[in-house]
Amino acid sequence: MPTLRQIWRDVVPTATWLSPVDGAARAGAQGAPDPEIGWVRVLRARVPALEGLEPGDLAIVPEPALTALVAGGAEPSAIIAELVRAGVAALLLVGEGSPGPSAAALVEAARSQAIPALALEGGEPAALERSLVGYLVNRRAELDRRAAQVDATVERLALEDRGLGALAGAIGASLARAVAIEDERGLAVAVHVPEGNSEAAAAATRYLAQPRQVALRVRLPGVGTLALLGPQPPSELDRAVADRVAPLLALEMGREAARRARGGAPDALPSDGPPWVVVIGRQIVRGEDVPAEERARRRDRLVRLAPARRLLLRGDVTSVDYRVVAALVDDDPRGVSLASRIADTIGRDVAVSRPFVDPAERSAAEAEARATLEAVEELPGRPAGWSGDANAATAPRVVLAERIAAYRLLGELHNLPNGPRLAAALLAPLLVGSRAAQRRRIATLRAVLDHPAGSSAAQALRVHRNTLQYRVDRLEALTGWHLDDPDLRLALAVAVRIVQNDQAD
Repeated sequence: MPTLRQIWRDVVPTATWLSPVDGAARAGAQGAPDPEIGWVRVLRARVPALEGLEPGDLAIVPEPALTALVAGGAEPSAIIAELVRAGVAALLLVGEGSPGPSAAALVEAARSQAIPALALEGGEPAALERSLVGYLVNRRAELDRRAAQVDATVERLALEDRGLGALAGAIGASLARAVAIEDERGLAVAVHVPEGNSEAAAAATRYLAQPRQVALRVRLPGVGTLALLGPQPPSELDRAVADRVAPLLALEMGREAARRARGGAPDALPSDGPPWVVVIGRQIVRGEDVPAEERARRRDRLVRLAPARRLLLRGDVTSVDYRVVAALVDDDPRGVSLASRIADTIGRDVAVSRPFVDPAERSAAEAEARATLEAVEELPGRPAGWSGDANAATAPRVVLAERIAAYRLLGELHNLPNGPRLAAALLAPLLVGSRAAQRRRIATLRAVLDHPAGSSAAQALRVHRNTLQYRVDRLEALTGWHLDDPDLRLALAVAVRIVQNDQAD
């Protein structure tokens, strides 16, 4: 008979251990609970909730059924006591999100009786029961069935031209472990970390530092390897899935290699275009340590911003930039709305290319967007690789390639003859007190000058509108300025940028 650990690894790898708390790391270790499982029973929402229990059973506990039983007067401790008397080997709690009060009480009771308990989010109890029974009756057939499901998902993503990153994501999510696709030189071309899986994230980090640290490598004929990461030995499901998807991954890698050999684009374009735009933002910045698992989580969030027919994310977690190709739609004709969501997701400025309709123009559009982003990073008050957070002075923004000349002109303001001296003289009333106070006044003034609406300026500063008005009143009282004077506003806008550049230096 299979053990609980084998069932966890082969049938419900995305389940988490609730009892014991560290069961995921200790299951199967000496002295840790790893009972043999003989059969499966499902808890019903009525009394008797479990019939025909036998020693060694795995009890599937749907959270709605448990909640109904508790509402009818059944105590979680009494349910566990009945399971103990019957000799049940383990519990598998099935629900949506974190366990509710009834489920939490049941888990505490299970812990007190040393009954292993796992939780599976989003499972359908009847389908889960069929899968577990199938595994107990004919393990090989059930593993083949599950591997075929993963293969079908990978095939669909390949037909949608989602790229190797999406294919690696489908494999990693199904196995609940980090996955890498490597080329024939052993270099990672795609790395995926399942969201919320800290062990997988740590495994990916170790792999990027030392690529030899893998649990299993499966050859992709002539083009590379599929690597399953982490210290956990490969399960039977891991091996079945890897063997099943290897031919399809090899075909996909071969297709991309053929495209490159023809001089074509390594990735297809979203099918809702033309026209398209390219959106560029920084993923890796010198001096900033963002773990690979966090970069992977951001990439996962990015691909969920729009359907594959509208958005394609290129590269992987090792790329310097986030590179997004987006198809334009009627209600977002320049891609600015989508680009704003991208900027908020990654917490950085992003640049948007001009629209293009010829697929051969994609690389030029990408270069244009990157050049625009570089020009903006040279602007005063916006350090290279700037990353927005809750305490940032301003929010991440979207910049457009057709304005690159304006950005470069603004970046040269500090080189004007006598520019720094005149700017300092104009802003002298603000340049008193601590450096932090000076920076706050300058940032407030720039937000007011850059945003005609008070609400927009407050949003850029991440403060309440009343707080902004208070700061503006203090500025005008301190300086004697009237910020509705257009000539003064123009001069102040230039002076602020010059002074911010000097402060950045």
